[in-house]
Amino acid sequence: MTLKAPPLAEVYARQHTLAFSSFTRPNRLLLSAPASRNYLRQLDSAQRALQTRIRTSIPGALVRWRFGVVLNGFAVVVPRSQLPKLSRLAGSAQVWQSIRYHTLLDKTPQIIGAPTLWGPTLATAGQGVKIAIVDDGIDQTHPFFAPAGYAYPAGFPKGQTAYTTPKVIVARAFAPATPVYTNAKLPFDPDHSDHGIHVAGIAAGNNNTPTRTGLRLSGIAPRAYLGNYKALSIPSEFGLNGNSPELAAAIEAAVRDGMDVINLSIGETEIDPSRDLVARALNAAADAGVVSTVAAGNDFELGFGSVTSPANAAKAIAVAASSGGHGSPDVDNIADFSSAGPTPYSLIFKPDVTAPGQSVASAAPGGGFVESSGTSMSAPHVAGAAALLRQRHPTWTPAQIKSALVLTGDPIHNGGTAEVNPLREGGGRIALVRADQPLVFSSPTNLSFGLLKPGATAERTVSLADSGGGAGVWNVTTSISGAPLSLPAQATVPGLLRVRAVVPRSAREGEVTGFVILSREGTRRRIPFWLRVERPRLRLDRRIALVRPGEYAANTSRGAARVSSYRYPDVLPSHAAFPVRLTGREIVYRIRIRRPIANFGVAVIARDGGVGVEPRIVRNGDENRLAGYTGLPSDQNPYRTSYGRHRLVAGVVLPGPGVYDVVFDTPRGARSGGFRFRFWQGDVRPPSVRMLGVRKAFLELAVTDSGSGVDPLSLQARIDGDLVPVSFSSGRARLSLAGAARGRHTLSFTAADYQETKNMENVARILPNTRTVRTTFVRP
Repeated sequence: MTLKAPPLAEVYARQHTLAFSSFTRPNRLLLSAPASRNYLRQLDSAQRALQTRIRTSIPGALVRWRFGVVLNGFAVVVPRSQLPKLSRLAGSAQVWQSIRYHTLLDKTPQIIGAPTLWGPTLATAGQGVKIAIVDDGIDQTHPFFAPAGYAYPAGFPKGQTAYTTPKVIVARAFAPATPVYTNAKLPFDPDHSDHGIHVAGIAAGNNNTPTRTGLRLSGIAPRAYLGNYKALSIPSEFGLNGNSPELAAAIEAAVRDGMDVINLSIGETEIDPSRDLVARALNAAADAGVVSTVAAGNDFELGFGSVTSPANAAKAIAVAASSGGHGSPDVDNIADFSSAGPTPYSLIFKPDVTAPGQSVASAAPGGGFVESSGTSMSAPHVAGAAALLRQRHPTWTPAQIKSALVLTGDPIHNGGTAEVNPLREGGGRIALVRADQPLVFSSPTNLSFGLLKPGATAERTVSLADSGGGAGVWNVTTSISGAPLSLPAQATVPGLLRVRAVVPRSAREGEVTGFVILSREGTRRRIPFWLRVERPRLRLDRRIALVRPGEYAANTSRGAARVSSYRYPDVLPSHAAFPVRLTGREIVYRIRIRRPIANFGVAVIARDGGVGVEPRIVRNGDENRLAGYTGLPSDQNPYRTSYGRHRLVAGVVLPGPGVYDVVFDTPRGARSGGFRFRFWQGDVRPPSVRMLGVRKAFLELAVTDSGSGVDPLSLQARIDGDLVPVSFSSGRARLSLAGAARGRHTLSFTAADYQETKNMENVARILPNTRTVRTTFVRP
């Protein structure tokens, strides 16, 4: 039975204010928030009043589960004959009769056509193909990976063989030198490894494996071998995490071990591709003949341009997520969380394909099974698909396997009949029966024209090859009427297809996406394309050279109001922890990076009363070329509890040589005016901490940082294990000693600088700009 008032989640969705959430996670309902607690109390009062009326009217009625977050009501057990009376009671909105649900069949292999490729005897279900899972570990004892019927291939097992079986033939762990963490060096962490096991089951779990509920599951390539490459080993806000050196080491080992497919259901902030270690490793793996599949990311709350690294690797297959999992009510709708292209820094077309990633059932720790959602779930579908194609077509290269999947995909929708933007789906949801006979190979598999100004032209050339039965003449069209593309009417396979983008001078700003379609005799193959028409205005602003690190005074009232938004990502105003519409005046500082450095950035450290200022970092004087996620004012460090929080700090990690512009802009409704900021370059050292001693009721410490500066919000202190308040001013931290008796006490003090808010998995070490001091002191 439900009541008329909406549940808490609906109220939050309608109002979407921080009263119901938090600065750290503004898009997540927080039940402990005051507004949430107050509203739940209102619902509780109304529900209890209705329950009293029910018990008075229908003696013996039994109230069971009560709801307030996703529903407003409760479950009540009454005789069927009393349902009319129950419905007439004042205060009730609707009575819902109980419905018995049953588990659905294993759906996702059928959706993408895997069983057809297996054959009735599972003759081509991945036999002999090796899939590397670079993740947080696989439990080789799970029934989904039972080794019965398998034998080790020649040269195996490898790694820590106590954790291998004839099904899971490699077990390696890649732990960082610091910090030291229990179980980091083991291929499976019994306390924290819960992601890689699920991913591995989707890719290659054994066919027809029964669950405790009677559901029978299968991976996409159920007879393939698995390799366990545990590169995520340090706890973070998102489970076990790992940095680029460990990930690259795992990829290196997988290639050396002879793996055929590598899956990475992970993501991190994209940086300059020339300095992206993991993306380069994946591209090199493709050159070595290994197919890589990568999760596109779960960041669509940031809008278009939210694909993460290493999905930006040009030769890897970046995978978006669609509906169709075991607990999903529909099929082939785009998942609302699935990241969209282009890549935010390199501005190339991604994702490449889509696969089921919503409510997918697979292995869980302890021998059980669980449903999970994310592009982490869609990527192993494609890893398994690549394994099937590798077995059936052993001479195909990674580029050809990628082409077969991209050009033959099925359209993805958004709850209706219209197909979604290709920047969300790539070539569409993979369709293995067609991919098994693609007819045509395309290189490249998409057409990225990038940012084009009105009046500009750009040309891309596609090499078309016969994959078997595709030779001859194909008709060439586009899916978008009036798209600014110049195409030949026909193309010959094998041969070259030249496509020109010609932007009219009157063209409006915005994305232009669609497909170049090859067709003949009722058969179609699709090549996605993308460009954005831009009219940049930032280059009209006066630029002030920023050469030396240090502190500066500035004033936005001396600037102009030409730019109001920045991309990529193209953040939606309702989905950000920071202001997005910056309609006031901006001032611009230019930085020239002449050689590779570790980082650079700015932090607003003081503002005049009432002044609002927001930093951004863009490239080449173009507001459409944000320097990725780190160029936005939020904490990007996944190892900090403040991840995602709005901070007046913007930076670039591992920037390539070039021209960058630091923009200080004014949010809508705010006042322009004076402020101070700090600028740094190449800060790889944590703050210095020195004990000064006890003064009155406080313990004082000198905390200094000559680089990006001490971040006051990072300071944390524990005395005898208890958190104590910390204040900071003029390089001194003061710790309250209230309640601390005379005598010796233990102290744990942590300090970080502003650069730490921008460090993420692409830096060499975990929390390199954080210092923790453990010592003792005496209170007289």
